[in-house]
Amino acid sequence: MTRSIAIALASVLLPGAALSAPATVDEGPVKQAAIIEIAQGTMVVRKPAIETLRGVIDSVDQGNDTLKIRLSSDTTEQFKIQDGLIFDVVRYGDQVEVTVRDIDGARTIAGLSME
Repeated sequence: MTRSIAIALASVLLPGAALSAPATVDEGPVKQAAIIEIAQGTMVVRKPAIETLRGVIDSVDQGNDTLKIRLSSDTTEQFKIQDGLIFDVVRYGDQVEVTVRDIDGARTIAGLSME
């Protein structure tokens, strides 16, 4: 309560200042941290810089440095690969947990672990 009052007062007293505070956003089975920015009376919620997702390898495209992962029964998403050594360990149907970051505008797998 005190923190939210302090943030509100700071946004009014310090025009043009941007404050950030972590919040929790529930995106399915994995909880992700989000950033809430308060700047001149408006609030914007951004996705976190790093996300952890779980899924099953749907396809491996080493020529384009991409993996397609089935995140749920209806959704698949294609990711770029940061480290080509990942192709040595993954195969179609493997259950994985991936750390995803936005690098140069593309969602990129920065880390991978087998489940």
